[in-house]
Formats: sequence, structure tokens, C-alpha cells
Amino acid sequence: MPRNSPLFLVLTALAAGCGQGAAKACPPDDQAACMDPSLGYDAGIAAILNDTCMPCHAAGGVEANVPLTDYRHVFGERMTVAGQIVTCTMPPDGSPQLTDAERKQILDWLSCGAPQ
Repeated sequence: MPRNSPLFLVLTALAAGCGQGAAKACPPDDQAACMDPSLGYDAGIAAILNDTCMPCHAAGGVEANVPLTDYRHVFGERMTVAGQIVTCTMPPDGSPQLTDAERKQILDWLSCGAPQ
């Protein structure tokens, strides 16, 4: 990912302040470049998001107004998703949490341009 791309700049800025103001421990995210260009939404990312995001970000959920139910919606919210994962504000406390490996996989996917 080019160092002047908007996603690189957001991830770098957020990683510098990771965990500040977060109520829970937030692991540092030192990756801001595409490490695995083979990652794709359909090949792994969708399953992670379905498990952790769908309870709230689908019809009937408390955040149904920000649906993350398919690639188009997730891609449209990719900057917000990146920011909330880096700052550990999503998923919220009391919800199923992302593992460190899942966080890294999603952030890597986003760093690679969020391919389908």
C-alpha cells in the first residue's frame, strides 16, 4: 500500500494512539502495509465479521443503521471499521471479541485495499 494512501494514513495515525481512551486493553497494531494480498472478503473476512459484527450490524440489531451484512456495506465503511478495530472500540465490551489474529487479519485485508 502506498504510504500516501488514505487508509495507510488512517491506520498509521490510529495505531500511534491505539488504546488511548479505550476502556479495555488494546494490543498495538504495528502493521500499516499489505502483508498478505491473497486475503479476500469472501475468503475469510466475511466469516469473522459475521461472528462478531452481525449481532448488532444487521436488521434488528442495535446498529442496524450501519449494516455490515455484505461486501458492499463493509467496503463503504472500511475506514470506520479500521478506526474502530485499531482503537478497540468495536466490538463493544460484552460482545464477542476479536482475537488478536482476527484483528490482524482484518487490518491486513484493509491495508491491502479490502479486496472482495
